[in-house]
Amino acid sequence: MRLDPSASSLPKRSEIDDTPGHPPGARWLWGQDDELGRLNLLTPERTAAAAKLIKSGQVVNLNLRADLPDPPVFGRERFKHTIKPLGGPGNDDLYELNTQSGSQWDGFRHVATKHNDEWIFYNGITQHDIETTSKMGMEPWAKHGIVGRGVLLDIWHFLKESYDPFTSRPITFKEIQDCAKAQKVDFQYGDILILRTGWVDKYLQKNQDERNKLGEVVGLNHEFVGVEQTQEVIDFLHDNYFSVVAGDQPGFEKWPPPKDPVLHSILLPLWGLPIGEMWDLEELAQVCRQKGQYTFFFASTPANVAGGVGSVSNAMAVF
Repeated sequence: MRLDPSASSLPKRSEIDDTPGHPPGARWLWGQDDELGRLNLLTPERTAAAAKLIKSGQVVNLNLRADLPDPPVFGRERFKHTIKPLGGPGNDDLYELNTQSGSQWDGFRHVATKHNDEWIFYNGITQHDIETTSKMGMEPWAKHGIVGRGVLLDIWHFLKESYDPFTSRPITFKEIQDCAKAQKVDFQYGDILILRTGWVDKYLQKNQDERNKLGEVVGLNHEFVGVEQTQEVIDFLHDNYFSVVAGDQPGFEKWPPPKDPVLHSILLPLWGLPIGEMWDLEELAQVCRQKGQYTFFFASTPANVAGGVGSVSNAMAVF
């Protein structure tokens, strides 16, 4: 099945049959050579419509400082910045970073799904393809851009900051629905869905000793707030045809995830739905509350790296 991304009506998850030879649940809907996944939904028409949300021109940064979290979670490498003096005329910058250590995009090379005893990435590419070609890297994202209508669901504020974001606390489908209703948000195809869970808010309040303890957690043994892994949530994320999902926490989904289903293993390899993580949504939430407006023009230019696995987010909102 190949869909028209500009269509005004797209099939629900329950209405699409599995394709022989593809992993169960795969929704590779945009052609056999596609490298954009649901970014295809960010059509020129939808981007132009989103631009009409710009009224005051106020710009809000959505990225943590490049060296935060410090130390990173999941044992990832710290950001390193070196100034290279050029003598009298000036200086250069040298960066060393893991793109997954801070405000980031998870690209289609980041997570695979198991199928017939082989790990398969979005649209059928393999680890061999990743190691020998630049297929499914960040370059197509960078050329296309991630530009459209952003929607913030301020779950943290809606639930009155009533939980600890550093526990494995699920954000339920009902809470998502109720928050959207309270904010008077209706979803449109191609929306960039962003959830504020309070993780960054509480992280920024921690002292360095507390941050160091987070960095000492071994492997994937962290506990973080995130979207619950239920069939209701999976249907919601699929059937609204979001172009992107993102949040302020390290995993978007509740962490640790159950053995099945794991949202990362569905959204990235099976659907081609990009995931943004650890975004700084504090100023954005404040501006949205002040304006009583939770939709805005969103823009991001991922790093133009052929074969890139992920990217710093480079994200902003414009009102």
